[in-house]
Amino acid sequence: MDTISISNLKAHLSATLKSVRAGKRVIVVDRDVPVAEISPLPRKKPGLVVRPAKKGKMSGPLGLKVSPDLDPLEHLLEERRR
Repeated sequence: MDTISISNLKAHLSATLKSVRAGKRVIVVDRDVPVAEISPLPRKKPGLVVRPAKKGKMSGPLGLKVSPDLDPLEHLLEERRR
């Protein structure tokens, strides 16, 4: 685990985030006192992606319209049952 000062973090933010993306954890220090930790987020498995569509509706894969209060998995299973 590396440490970096706030001023160096400001100067090298992109490079620091690149190393975090690669799996490295970084401790941010202020006058040698640890104040924060930057660590990579857990990787999610690829799955169903639902993005907001126009007019407040939800759009799923293949252009399926999904109600915002409906679970996308339930919607998919219902489609397959038909």
